[in-house]
Parts: sequence; C-alpha cells; structure tokens
Amino acid sequence: MRKQIEAIQKTNKEIYGDIPARQVPSGNGLSIRKHLTGLGEGQSLKDALTGASAKGGKPKKPGAGVSIADFETLDIKHLNPEELDFAPVDHKIPPVPRLSYGLDRVLFSPGVYRLQDPRSRVYNFDPYLEKIMSVEEFNFDALSEYKTSSKDEELLALTQRMGTKFTGSTSSMSGVLQHFHFLLSNFRPLNHEMLSKSFPSPTDKFSKITEGPSAIFLRWKDGIYAIDADKAYDQPNIMSWLGHSLEKLLTVDRKEFERYRRSSSDAAPGEDESARCYHYSRLGNFLMRSQLDAHDPRLPGTGIFDLKTRAVVSIRMNHQEYETGKGYQIRHDHGEWESYEREFYDMTRATMLKYSLQVRMGRMDGIFVAYHNVDRIFGFQYLPLEDLDNVLHGQKDTCLGNQEFKMSIALLDELMQKATEKYPEQTLRLHFHTHKSSRGNPPFMYIFAEPVTEEEADAIQNKNQEAYKAFERDVVGIKKDDPALQAEWHEIQDRVDEELDGDGEGEVAEMKEAKEVEAVDESEASDQGSVASSTEEGTEQADEPLVEEVKKERSETPKGPLIGWTLAVRHRLNGSYVERPQSLEPNDSWTIEYHIRELNEDDRWNLYEKVKTKRNKLIGEAREETSASLQTYRALINKYTEKGRKWREEQDALAAQTEAKVFQPLGPGSEVESTG
Repeated sequence: MRKQIEAIQKTNKEIYGDIPARQVPSGNGLSIRKHLTGLGEGQSLKDALTGASAKGGKPKKPGAGVSIADFETLDIKHLNPEELDFAPVDHKIPPVPRLSYGLDRVLFSPGVYRLQDPRSRVYNFDPYLEKIMSVEEFNFDALSEYKTSSKDEELLALTQRMGTKFTGSTSSMSGVLQHFHFLLSNFRPLNHEMLSKSFPSPTDKFSKITEGPSAIFLRWKDGIYAIDADKAYDQPNIMSWLGHSLEKLLTVDRKEFERYRRSSSDAAPGEDESARCYHYSRLGNFLMRSQLDAHDPRLPGTGIFDLKTRAVVSIRMNHQEYETGKGYQIRHDHGEWESYEREFYDMTRATMLKYSLQVRMGRMDGIFVAYHNVDRIFGFQYLPLEDLDNVLHGQKDTCLGNQEFKMSIALLDELMQKATEKYPEQTLRLHFHTHKSSRGNPPFMYIFAEPVTEEEADAIQNKNQEAYKAFERDVVGIKKDDPALQAEWHEIQDRVDEELDGDGEGEVAEMKEAKEVEAVDESEASDQGSVASSTEEGTEQADEPLVEEVKKERSETPKGPLIGWTLAVRHRLNGSYVERPQSLEPNDSWTIEYHIRELNEDDRWNLYEKVKTKRNKLIGEAREETSASLQTYRALINKYTEKGRKWREEQDALAAQTEAKVFQPLGPGSEVESTG
C-alpha cells in the first residue's frame, strides 16, 4: 500500500510540481481557490479542502486555521460517468430533410469542398448556390416560428409525462455546459496540430467571450422547470437571419427555394413537418430537445447532422455594418488571411465547443459547415464529432468527450436541484462562470441563483425588442403590425445565436489586446499578420481572484434573495489522481471527486455583481467601448476586404465571357462517356 501511495504521489508531483499548501481562515466559505492549492501533492479533494497534509493525511489542527469539525462536515462526492445513462426518448419523428444539389458528397470527403475549383473554374455543384439571396428578398414570413423551451407546449407536456424536472433545448443549454468543460478539463489547451505551417503562431486558448460568464433562466412551469437562454445582451444581426434562409437553400430544390423570394408570383411554400423534427434525450432529471436539420442514412449512428453557416472574419468582426465586409473573399486553403484555415481556426476558439455540445445533446454525427461572406458561398466542410473532439479534447476517440458530457449534465442537475430547493416553485436567473486562476491553481466554478418574478424575467428577455423591430423593418424588410408575430420572430433569434454570442464579439475583445501590444502599420500588415494571433499568447490573462476584491467592497445595503456556490473537482484515472484525463480509452476508468460549497452570505452579492459585470464587458453595452479602440485591426481587415472586392470584380468579368462549367463524371463507367 505504501508503495502505491508513493507512486501516486510521485505521479502527481510530476503533474503539479511542488506547490505549498496554504492556510485557509476558519469559516471562510469563499476561499475555495486557496483550499485547492495543495491538490498537487497526491491528496484527495477532501484532504486538500480541509488542509490535510499529503504525508499524514490528517487535517491541520484548529489553531492552524481549519477545525476538525470542518473535516467531518465536508461533503465530498464521487461521480462515475459509466453509471450515468444518456438515453433517447422514443417518439415519432417526421422525415428529416436531406441535402440538396448533390451536397451529400461533402459528407464523405474530408476537408473543404470548394463550390468552384479556382484553377479550372469548374463548379463542383450547381452555380445557383454561389449567389446568396439577400435577406431583403427572402420571405421569412413563410417560415414557422421557433419555440423557446418555456413556450414549447409539446416539450413541457413530454417533460411531465417522463417525470423529469428540468427541460431545455440545445441552444439554451450549450452556453452553460461550456463552463463544465472548462472545469472538468482544467482548461484543456486546444489542439491545432491539423493547422499548416503557413498559419503563424496559433494560440491554444478559447476566445474571451467563450470563457466568459453564461446565464440562463429557469422558468417555473406548473411543476417543472424550462431552461431559456438569457437574452439580456442579444442584438439582432444579419447572420442569424441569413442562417435560416441558407438552411432552407441547402435542403430544398431550386424551384421550391425560388418560391421564398418576395417577388415570386408563386405563393411561398408552407413549412412541412420537417420544422417539427426533434430528438429528445434524457439523463437524470433532464429532458433535452434538439432540432434536426438534416439526415443521411449512410452516416454512422442516427445519420443526423447539424447545418452551420459560417460568415467570414470581416462580417463577424463588424456584423452591424456587414455591408462594409462583404468584399472579403476566401481564396486559399491555407494561410492567415482569406483562407478556409483562418475560418476554421477562429471557429475552434469561438463556437466549436458549443457545436460539439449540441451534436452530443442531439445524438448527431457531426456538423455541415457552409462558408460565406453574406453575398456568396465559397465552400463546404463536414466535421464529424471525431474531428471536433480532436480539437477540443485532443483525441479522436469520442469516449472522453462523451463521459465529460454526461458528468456535466449530472453536475448541472445537482446544482439546479439545490437552487430549486432553496427557492421552490419560482423562476430563477442563474449565472455560471469557471474561474481560471492566475496563480497556477486548479479552476473552480461560481454558480449563482437569483429568484425573479415572471415580469422581471420578461423585462430582461424583451429588453432589446425595439432593436429587433428596427432591424426587421430597416434591414430584413419585415413589416408586422401583429404583436404576436413580432414576438414569434423575436424568439427565432435563439436558433442561431452561436454566430453572435461567443464568436464575433469575442474576436473583437481579443484584437484590442493584440493592437495594444503590437501595432502593425497597414502597409506591412500582409507581411506581419501576426497581429491577430502571435501576440495573444502573451496578452491572454487569467481571471484575477474575485474573493480578495469582494472583501474590500462588501455592500452595506441588503439586496434581494440570492444563493451562490463554488464547485471544485478532482480527477482519478485508473486509481491515480491526475490534472486532467489525457488520451482516454474506452476501457479506462475515469471518475471525479467534487465538492459544492455554499458561498458566505455576506459576500454573495458582491461576487455576483462582479460576474455580471464581467459578462457585460464581454457581450453587453460595455463592449462598445472595446469596439471603438479597434481601428488598427479593422483597417487591416478593410485592406483585405477592398483587395478581395477588386479581385471578385475581375473574376466576375471573366465569368461573364464564358459559360459556367459544372462537374459531371466522364469516361468509362459514367453516365456521360468522354467524347475524346
């Protein structure tokens, strides 16, 4: 036994190094970061939290700052993903749409599939796909409404029948679940080994927006709770509307799609049953709903995959003035600018984690990505879950991601149980933020639950309704006098909020740092493109400790009811403590120890306000201050945009002189044999 203990301690010392244990003031429920300092010395989570030494395994004496009573009352729990059952819910599913125009070839061809070969100018697919119907032309009135979880009567009824307590959709839950990935993976670095050598100095960190706090509403609905994404800072954007029309383009034929054009003499087709295609899945007290975009029976498993429309960097950086970025082109496979590699890299840091969680919740095979600049589509790529996991978890075997996902749902389940027990039968607003230590300590998560009235929740959710109405009227061209229809189209924004939330704004925030560290002259921008990547490594900052700040800023004025916790975890892999699981195989045994500690009542509100302030600075009103300081980087993007606009004009002039050539098989064995 002693040899086994020494072996474990040696392994953990190699992982964590010599980190001296710190004393924790007695009764302080906030200093979880300090409790965790000693985790690197072969200790269990319980020992570390109570201040036990690695050698003796006994807690410090009361005089050292931790009492024996503290040791006895710590509730250290264990979680084994093998004991968690993520199961499908049987129900009738209408036929799921298939890809049109022969795009299904992309599903079975790794890498990017260009719409047009740049050398021969032969189109791989129908040239009709290239030019995108503008949002002003598309008749969005013909599409059915998207229902949030709390307003989906069918989902609520199914939740009641299943006897589950919580329900949510992929879009409402994925933002929160990202924080469980940060916690359970100890902020695992992104794997970019697939990038080419021509892509300079990629950072292995997520964007600041992706790592920023996430919030949801837990809406009380007659005995159950429905999860809605917190839309306090949502803003209308061209990418969400375009996402709806492009999804329709990719799954219907040309004739039917033209009927959605406002100027069409034919009536727009009504939405068929495909708008009601869902997968429902259950784990513990959770029932999850996932809308099904597309299907191919030749793919493994369910054959279901998600459709994602990816706007180029110039659009994402300034979606409110998207017209100025439409000239940016994707011309190359590799390289820092005007390349598919650039778009893929940005996706890994911003939305790929959310995509992978949505794929898992929906029991899908992967995602089908269409790259575009609002004006035209450039190409397509299919990314199976294995490829997503390779970036996010460092391995193509999906067992690690699958087990982490199940544990994430289980931990979220327990936290929501605690919140609803504290404030039963009422709507709650919850914030989640995984704290990244700047001192080499393991991360932990902050969770806050604040009871709100239905009126307060509605006020927050509808805060930007006037902006949506103006966008519909001035950009999309929708004129609706019916308040019910306005509400329906306000809700539809939730379906594709990935493009805005956690993407473009995150890049904006980071480019500010890059600009301040290394200001690049426009004339040298093409040669020194590292402004967007190489400097980030040195400027990325870990979260500064909140607890010490809060002690200085405790409010004397009592505020409303609020509960908060910290969640800390400890990993065991095949019996040994590890920093995080690596290269997990299906027969490995990965379990976690975890501890949920209630925050000190005196400090809850100040900590909560700091988390909300951090979120506001990243995606709220405060982000405008950040955007205003990005002139250097935007000038660089504008340079490529103008260059691309001129290049596109030249290409269009050449195309006008010849008839478009579309690929079709030739030669023996094909339908059309070569004529020589």
